[in-house]
Amino acid sequence: MKKTISVPFPLNLSDQNKFMYEPYLSYELASLKVKKLKNIFVAFSGFCMNNNGLITECHHNYPAQHNYYLNEVSQYYYDVQDHPENLITLDNDIIYLAIHHPWFNYYHWICESIFRLWMVHRQLDKLVLILPEYYKNADFIMGSLEPFKIKNIYYIPNRKSLMVKTLCLPQIKPICDSYNAKQLKQVSSFYRNYVLFEKKVSFEKMDRLYVSRELASRRKVINEDEILIILKKYGFTIFHPENHTFLEQVAIFAHVKYLVGTHGSGLTNVLFMRENTSLLELHKNKTNELDHPSPLFWYMAEALQINYYHQLCETYGKEDYFDGDYLIDAGELEKNLNEMLNRI
Repeated sequence: MKKTISVPFPLNLSDQNKFMYEPYLSYELASLKVKKLKNIFVAFSGFCMNNNGLITECHHNYPAQHNYYLNEVSQYYYDVQDHPENLITLDNDIIYLAIHHPWFNYYHWICESIFRLWMVHRQLDKLVLILPEYYKNADFIMGSLEPFKIKNIYYIPNRKSLMVKTLCLPQIKPICDSYNAKQLKQVSSFYRNYVLFEKKVSFEKMDRLYVSRELASRRKVINEDEILIILKKYGFTIFHPENHTFLEQVAIFAHVKYLVGTHGSGLTNVLFMRENTSLLELHKNKTNELDHPSPLFWYMAEALQINYYHQLCETYGKEDYFDGDYLIDAGELEKNLNEMLNRI
């Protein structure tokens, strides 16, 4: 069952740019399932299959990518046919829990895998979470799991696959650009309460934040020195996520009132901001297969009741959505900052 979620225009949208957003003023929100399955092949990367093939609940619903999903799981399946030592059989009476998938990055873990975990968080004492072994080395993985106090985790050895007798499989949301507002607020509150009141994480309060991609490997801001002058003029702290643990980031963003940043994983922490705060997202105006600005954080901000502003930016170097660098109009940025900061 699906329901339609309506979304308003960005607050500073000009009439000349409305055509880019008008077709996307609503999205469908699917009702997700938790499946309990028998005799399931779980590939190292998280895709699951049985005798009927790839299981729908373990992957997104993007038809153009379906062959990729099949190829991904097939590589592991045929590998264990040729190398039986790469298959681990878990045929005991324990119920195992799978929440990971091949898109290993900050956004997809926090906004998809963690929400799959949330769907069963009251039953975790009866489940054993399965994760790839290398996840142990990622702070954002282990930090995000800490508040759940999971007692049992089975780490899959590198490149091995599993045959699981009983698997609990919470469904991944079919479309990335969709949010259950109630669950977003629950998870946001869950993490804020943990870092601020239970663990009492030490952090520096910053109410105006600019997320820099200076330390990132791609999608940098070519004229960042120029725009940093403007941002500092308006009291913004320059923030590098790489320099903070996951739990520190939760605590910091719980106190952010105004956030500015380019589209990317750095804006995932919008999840931990409070209602009636504000986000100014810097988008590229050139894309490849996307013919419009991504609604990912626009939709998230609306679901969390965060004021959303946007700015279209020139692309420098590779002229595509995923790898090209940004060239930000400094005058336009200052105008948008004024509009955001002076909103009544």
